[in-house]
Amino acid sequence: MHKNFIVATRGSLLARTQTEQTVAAIQKQNTDSTFEINQFSTMGDQITDKPLVSFGGTGVFVKELENALIDNKADLAIHSLKDVPSNIPAGLELVCFPKRELTNDLFLSNNNVSIFDMPQGFKCGTGSPRRIIQLMKLRPDAQFSDLRGNIDTRLRKLEENQYDAIILAAAGMNRLGKSFPKSAILSVEDLLPAVGQGAIAIECRADDKRTIEAVRKINDEATEIAVKTERVFMAVIEGGCKFPLAAYATVSGNKVLLDVLAGQLTTGKYLRRIEETTIDKASEMAKRMADTLLEDCQKQNINLFDLNV
Repeated sequence: MHKNFIVATRGSLLARTQTEQTVAAIQKQNTDSTFEINQFSTMGDQITDKPLVSFGGTGVFVKELENALIDNKADLAIHSLKDVPSNIPAGLELVCFPKRELTNDLFLSNNNVSIFDMPQGFKCGTGSPRRIIQLMKLRPDAQFSDLRGNIDTRLRKLEENQYDAIILAAAGMNRLGKSFPKSAILSVEDLLPAVGQGAIAIECRADDKRTIEAVRKINDEATEIAVKTERVFMAVIEGGCKFPLAAYATVSGNKVLLDVLAGQLTTGKYLRRIEETTIDKASEMAKRMADTLLEDCQKQNINLFDLNV
């Protein structure tokens, strides 16, 4: 039976591109349906002159899309999962996770110089506490400066030498078809990704069976297990992008490996833990790791919520 689905997206080039790519994949599996993409402007898109951590951090890129679902102005919303807070509004649900993109961050400099070969005291563009705290360990001499705007804006600022280097997620570059040198990829060991980095999430009303059935056809099981494990950890820590927090899960056979960290931006101190268990015990493990990490941070006087640098 034919159905026209309304899809909510942010208006940025990256958001629109990944929405169009995701809708094309859903359309392929639902040839009897049509999909109409509607743009919504979020608070995160409107406020571009302030660091994200200064005006809420979590949820600033998703709230308006979720309101469109609640108000029946859209049937599904497509998000970058790392923008989605751990608390989903009542009546909504994240129902589909297509195959995850490359999860790594990129270190981009004008002459493709690696982070280890940059000059003393170089200026690095990023406003992410998660990135800053880990990069401080690799290069304690680096000077960090906030960086906002879409990918093209950020790349232009680098070309104009406003920064000596910038950090971007590889997933966004790949989705926009932008090339980068392999040497720019930072290993997960050096820079642990954000919760849900590289993954897309499709959200809809929890009782909308028809939409759920249509979009679940492109769900990737390994991605779903991995990101849900990361989000359990995030929910317990009560985190988001406001303080240095990272979690990265990988699925191999019936095993889940979870690598996590949390720390304090002012001191640069952080704790990192890694554990493995079976898929059926992944949530349990993520909760336990979060509880233990919080306890250990307390014991070592690491105040996660201290962001006054």
